[in-house]
Amino acid sequence: MEAPHGFNIGDHVKYQAVGGASSAADSSTTTGEIVEIRGMSDTVGNGRAQGQVSEQEPRPVIRNDSTGKASAYKAGNILGYADEDS
Repeated sequence: MEAPHGFNIGDHVKYQAVGGASSAADSSTTTGEIVEIRGMSDTVGNGRAQGQVSEQEPRPVIRNDSTGKASAYKAGNILGYADEDS
């Protein structure tokens, strides 16, 4: 399965970890590597916050460069490649 917006597994991206790309929370912009694409019938999240994903809205799983934690995000949270200028 291809990642949304043309991103692929192995890409190093800049993303908004909290609040989505339209959020004013600049402090939550971070970088990581796409390690997986979650699609149809996958559940993302833990017991406190779960969501269903679909083929129409796959979610990339990004491993954070600083923490090493991997989490699934909506495609809109990806701001671009990590090595691109803002």
